[in-house]
Amino acid sequence: MKNVALTVSGNRYEIKLEDDFADFVNQDLQASGINLSTDNKPDKLLKAYLRLAKQATSYEDEIELLIETLDGL
Repeated sequence: MKNVALTVSGNRYEIKLEDDFADFVNQDLQASGINLSTDNKPDKLLKAYLRLAKQATSYEDEIELLIETLDGL
């Protein structure tokens, strides 16, 4: 287990996650412009969430297309 920690509007949040998932979360937060060692504005966290939500929607669409393709074989 690893800690993922970030500060938003002066409040520090820490959570323990499985190692691989923690690494993914840390990398994704940093790719979204979240600084893990300094304070962040809430809008940055919202943008990071929306970025992931968009990716999830895209993946769901791709999975549905793959299922339809496989059903057609």
